Amino acid sequence: LLETIDPTHALLAATAAYSGLRWGELAGLQVKHLDVLRRRVTVAQALSEVQGEVSLGPTKTAAARRSVTLPRTLSDELAAHVAAREGLVFTAPGGGPMRRTNFRRRVWLPAVAAAGLEGVRFHDLRHTHAAMLIAEGAHPKTIQSRLGHSSIRVTLDLYGHLFDGLDEAAADALDAGLAKLLTDKRRTTERSHVVPIKGVRP
Repeated sequence: LLETIDPTHALLAATAAYSGLRWGELAGLQVKHLDVLRRRVTVAQALSEVQGEVSLGPTKTAAARRSVTLPRTLSDELAAHVAAREGLVFTAPGGGPMRRTNFRRRVWLPAVAAAGLEGVRFHDLRHTHAAMLIAEGAHPKTIQSRLGHSSIRVTLDLYGHLFDGLDEAAADALDAGLAKLLTDKRRTTERSHVVPIKGVRP
């Protein structure tokens, strides 16, 4: 997808996938809410579009207001992107706030079609972020915090099925420790059964 999307919007898509921010949170993200030195983004407001009217306001819930640590590479790319910019981090081609409907029609749909990913929504980048965190073994509370969910139950209801594959990995990790313990125990037992012969070192 990052190879087929309009280059001017590739960083927007990458930020969605590697931060987990919602469309409105990205569209309303301002430069002042980026701390590239600490690799953090503060989600304090969101852009909404109702009946063609675009407005910028606070996040809908207290949980949605959060601070998210960014991967170093993404943080560096954003730092270069906003170096000579004020106001919104991501804007429409002519400046000003992005309209979701225009973005979907002009940028998103052509990109997913070219990538052979018809049916994939921009919001699915947020789901991708959660899936990648789970695959890396992130704690559910960390995922809840990064996504701005109101409770851990919401996180588990949405992504609980993705944790199933981690059960086998957890068992394998336990197996490694158990195998070492039993091997060490066996060696100790074998040494204790050695009968010393005078003049011969065991």
